[in-house]
Amino acid sequence: MVNKCLFLLMGCLVLVTPAWSGHTLTSQEQKALESWLVHHPEYRLASDEDCDCAGDIEKMKAGSGGAWKPVPDYHPYIATGDFNGDGMRDFAVVVIDRSKQVKNFVLVVFNGPFKSDTASPVFIQSGLDLKYSGLFYGPPRPKPYRVVVGGFDSNSGSVLIPHGRGYKLSD
Repeated sequence: MVNKCLFLLMGCLVLVTPAWSGHTLTSQEQKALESWLVHHPEYRLASDEDCDCAGDIEKMKAGSGGAWKPVPDYHPYIATGDFNGDGMRDFAVVVIDRSKQVKNFVLVVFNGPFKSDTASPVFIQSGLDLKYSGLFYGPPRPKPYRVVVGGFDSNSGSVLIPHGRGYKLSD
């Protein structure tokens, strides 16, 4: 009986474990994003080059010792994980608004599960200046994990906080 209860408890713990987090999109997430971008040609996905932070990206991939472990898949404008605590993997990306020359970065968040032909973001924040900045999520920051939007080697930035079915970006 004890073994059955232990097995059941372990099964429940597996079900509430947060979704894996990282900085690359799955094929299903890529399809959801591509489908949305097709309907919004004014945007393009921001690239590592838009950050102008190659040295910082390399530091993130290598880690800086102690609590800051290597993040081999780090890309500054992509973050994945269970942002809202519902047990489903979500993703955040930064896109570039082609119609603007300054403050042309736009943060876009999609909540899982994803249907490639019907995916719509639950949060969009435009008019951002995210050059030399990135998205950060997960350890060693304290739980509950939140997406942090800000500069490298900085203790400041904005935090993406679940708010109803969407999010708000706080300072």
